[in-house]
Amino acid sequence: MKKLIALILTLATLLLCVGCKKEKYPEIESTEEESRAMMTFRIGDETYTLRYELYRALFLNFSGHYDNGDKSFWDTEGSKEALAELNEKILRYTLDIFGVLHVAKCIGFDPYSDEAEDIIKEYIRISIEGDGDTIVGFGGDYDAYLKSIKDANMNYAAHKLLIRYSIAYDKVLEHYAGTVNASNPTENEAGALRFTRDDVLNFYNSEDSVRVSLITCYSRERAEALRNDMLATPDITDALKKAISMTTATPSDVLDGVLIGTHTLDEAYYSEVTKAAFDLELGSFSDIVTAATENGTEYWILYKHEKKMDCFDNNYNAMADVFVSQKIGEIIEGAKASLRASLSESDAYRNLKHSSISMK
Repeated sequence: MKKLIALILTLATLLLCVGCKKEKYPEIESTEEESRAMMTFRIGDETYTLRYELYRALFLNFSGHYDNGDKSFWDTEGSKEALAELNEKILRYTLDIFGVLHVAKCIGFDPYSDEAEDIIKEYIRISIEGDGDTIVGFGGDYDAYLKSIKDANMNYAAHKLLIRYSIAYDKVLEHYAGTVNASNPTENEAGALRFTRDDVLNFYNSEDSVRVSLITCYSRERAEALRNDMLATPDITDALKKAISMTTATPSDVLDGVLIGTHTLDEAYYSEVTKAAFDLELGSFSDIVTAATENGTEYWILYKHEKKMDCFDNNYNAMADVFVSQKIGEIIEGAKASLRASLSESDAYRNLKHSSISMK
C-alpha cells in the first residue's frame, strides 16, 4: 500500500509540475465584458459567436471613416444611417472569418485543433522574436508585442482569432488551388479544383468578371485632381500613364487592366470597389470610390477595358488565378450565406452605446 501511495504522490507531483510550467508568452484572458456575445451564427452542428472584443476592434478601426475621430457623433440622430452601414461592414467581415473557418473544417483542417494551436503559437513567437531574416519582431519583448496589438484596437483573443482565420484561409487555398514549389515547378501539387482553359475563357467572357484599371489614392483631394487630369487627357493611354506617374500602381495593371470577379476582391473591404467595377460603362472612368479599410480610408479610380482575346492569351496564368479565386470565393460565399441566415443578435449588441466604445 505504501508503494502505491508513493507512486500516486509521485505522479501527482509530476503532473503538477507539468501543469505549472510557465509559458514563455502566456495567453492574455479576455475580461467578462470583452467576452460578451454580440451575435451568434449556426451552420450544421457548429456555432460561431461574434464577441464584443472583435466587434470593438472592427468598430474602432472602421469608425474613423464616419466620425472623424469624434465618438460623440454616435450619440446624434444623424448617426443612424452611418451606423447601419458600418454594422453591415462589420457583419460582412465577421461572416468572412467564420465562413473561412467553416470551409477549412469541411476540407479536413480543424482551425481549433492542437495542430492549429501549435501553428498560432509559432506565429506569435516569431512575431515577438523575429526570424533572424525577414521578420524583425520585437526583440523578444512580449509587452511591446501586446502593446502593438492594443494599438491596433485588439485584445489578445481578437488578434488570435485573426491569426486562426489567416491560417485557415491558407489551408483552403492550398486545398483548392494546390501548392507551388517555386524552385522546382515539377513538384507542384494540383489542388482539388479542376478546370480547363475553356472554363477560364468562359469566366473571362462572362458577366461575372470585368477588366479594369485599379488606381488607388490615399487622399480624396489627390484622387479628384488625378481623375480630373485624366478626364482632360484625350488619349486614354496618356491618361493612364499619368496615373502611373502619380501613384504606386503597377504600369501593366493600369495600362492592360486586371481581371476581377465578383469574389476576387476582399468583400469585407472592397464591396464598393467591386460594385463600381461591375456598374461601370465600357471605356469610362468611375467616380471616386471610397473604401474604408482597417488601415484607413482609400480612394479608388477605375477605368473599364474591353475584354480582348490577345489580353487573355498573353495573361492566361493570371486569368486562371483569378478564376480559381472566384471559385474559392463562391464556396466561401455559400457558407457565409448560411451563416447570415442563422444570425441571432443579443441584447448586449442591441443596447450598445457606440460613443463609449474604446480600448481603455
